Amino acid sequence: MTTPGPVRWVQKPTSAGRKIVWAAIADLKDVSREVRMLLVGQFLMNASNFTAFPLMAVYMAEHLGFSAAQIGTVLTIHLATGRALPIITGPLADRYGFRSFMVAGLALRAAGFFGFGFFTSPTTMALATLTMGLGTAFYESAVYGIFGRQPQKIVARVFVLNNLSLNLGVIIGPMFGAALLVFNPVYPFQASALLFAVLALWSVRLGYLDNLYVSRSPLAGSWQAVATDTVFLFFLATTFAWWFLFSQLFVLFPLLATTLAGSDFGASAVFTTNGVAGLLFVGLSLIAFKWISERRMLLGCYLALIAIYGIAGWRDSLPWLLFIVAAYTLVETLIMPAIESITAELAHDGKQATFFGALGLVWGVAGSLGNYAGSWLAMENNEPILVWCALAGVAGLGFILTLAFIRMSRNV
Repeated sequence: MTTPGPVRWVQKPTSAGRKIVWAAIADLKDVSREVRMLLVGQFLMNASNFTAFPLMAVYMAEHLGFSAAQIGTVLTIHLATGRALPIITGPLADRYGFRSFMVAGLALRAAGFFGFGFFTSPTTMALATLTMGLGTAFYESAVYGIFGRQPQKIVARVFVLNNLSLNLGVIIGPMFGAALLVFNPVYPFQASALLFAVLALWSVRLGYLDNLYVSRSPLAGSWQAVATDTVFLFFLATTFAWWFLFSQLFVLFPLLATTLAGSDFGASAVFTTNGVAGLLFVGLSLIAFKWISERRMLLGCYLALIAIYGIAGWRDSLPWLLFIVAAYTLVETLIMPAIESITAELAHDGKQATFFGALGLVWGVAGSLGNYAGSWLAMENNEPILVWCALAGVAGLGFILTLAFIRMSRNV
């Protein structure tokens, strides 16, 4: 089990807020310069992504008149390619290096977002999201392959800081997208395409990363390592429920919010709430992982999700939904670093991108099911009690599997 080292305080804090800030600064000083640069890149990437991505489902439903099945299909193509293909792009990154995968991934995402704002038919929109998903697979195979190669004593902190960077992007992106939405519903997609193109050009200069992380593994050996690691495979099963529930942040929540608000700005409110709450709660994760193991954190998060979805149906208003989103975000802030840290811990040396690719494959399958389920739950006038009980049941399945995984880990 990875146990992060003690925090080096830069100076004595005078408040809880400053304590969290100094903890973050101390953690940043513990990671290498190239990792800090990648963390900045993660912020910029997610800001670019969330300028447009939160509006995709609403844009297709409100402006193009797509059905629930069409929306689910388009989003599933994006998710399936972005999360399933790393089982191929991950071993390739482990074998051939990282810079070229980062550049190609960002360029493909630029092309995909441009196409999404240009095309109007379900077929061409699916092609655009296919391109986005392929870009996601290339880019994340490189970045998470590097993060997973960090020393075990700091790997949990790297993923907590990564979560902080992503949440900062979640705050900036939707606000920028909402501002552009006032002028034209297509502008957020065009702006996102431009930002990804700039990031692709910036990443060209990162060739030195391939010289810093030189461990290489043959493709067949990487796949075999994943396929024969029973503990890791069972761990992947425990994450299935989370990826199903995580997809609702992009489907069910924004669609419900748009209905309650009566406009597209309901979707932007969901992601702004998610980003602001994530930034506030990330301080808790900086401290929590110093006291709670990643496995127990995963178990506790599923228990919290059961409680959150259990009370979600009490009211049916936009403020209440945003409160549920904020509570959900607290869990997200804790469960994502836990899952990523356990993956890095269980990954074999030199094969980290492949193990993260396997995690992405489960994400793709579970998230694809979640896309269809979320679209149906939101658009078919289902009773709120059905919607929230379904999500609570999925969280309950995750809790049971995680409990079994913890017991299995003790016996290995």
